[in-house]
Amino acid sequence: MAASEHSIEVLDNQSRSRYEIWVDGVLAGIEGYEIADDGVITLLHTIIDEDFSRQGYARAMVRGILDGMRARQQQLRPLCTYVQRFLTRFPEYQDLTAPLPEGAAHRVP
Repeated sequence: MAASEHSIEVLDNQSRSRYEIWVDGVLAGIEGYEIADDGVITLLHTIIDEDFSRQGYARAMVRGILDGMRARQQQLRPLCTYVQRFLTRFPEYQDLTAPLPEGAAHRVP
């Protein structure tokens, strides 16, 4: 079944420094993050449970995270390669990307 046929919730679990995607009440995946001193959120890694993989849940989670960041006027640094590829595929979210701090190494997606 496709992601659109289920009840999906994307939540910020601040106590665990991760976003979570819940599908029909079951934890389906996470996106770890860190918040820098400048307030920018670094998205670290996307993990989707094998039972939910290849069904669009990673995309739904990242889209939910970025939509929430836009609503809260937050910025991100995409360390996660999945998020990097998402931003390439969906350039309408690239305005949420913060510049790298001085002296930081640049990662190429």
